Amino acid sequence: MSKSNPRKAMVALLPMPLKVSGGYTVRPMTLGMWAALERIGSPLVTDKEPKDTLEIIPSLYLLTHDPREVFRGNIFDLAMEWANTVPVKAMDEIQRACYRQMNAAFDVVPEDDLKKARRAGTTAGFPRSSTGQPKRTTGASGKSCGKSRSLRSRSSGGERESTQTAT
Repeated sequence: MSKSNPRKAMVALLPMPLKVSGGYTVRPMTLGMWAALERIGSPLVTDKEPKDTLEIIPSLYLLTHDPREVFRGNIFDLAMEWANTVPVKAMDEIQRACYRQMNAAFDVVPEDDLKKARRAGTTAGFPRSSTGQPKRTTGASGKSCGKSRSLRSRSSGGERESTQTAT
């Protein structure tokens, strides 16, 4: 259960069908329904904007029927036959009910940080292991900014500069 929002977790675990006008019911989103909507290229799951109402009718039909209807082969004919019996105002209600059912399931799914991890050079949150030669951590570096290095201090065993001046 989600610690951050236990109410959302319970809604996802115990989803309820939603009734809409015309006596239609939109059941909780299942893998079967998602797959059926995906199969017909539904704008509800592809994030494509529908050109017109005709493009959304098969999705609305599936949402109010069994997702196995997609296997009957004539889903568009069945959807249009059904749409001839449905009041126009039901279209918006069915869509909203669909989004509520989808959001109930998505609210408790952990966020996918995999893309962020890959971008940041990590694998599953851990730094990637090196496949090349290990870099030296002591001694002179191969990189230089072009300036000459300063003399080492006395404590490090370096040679002392002469402090005498010519007279």
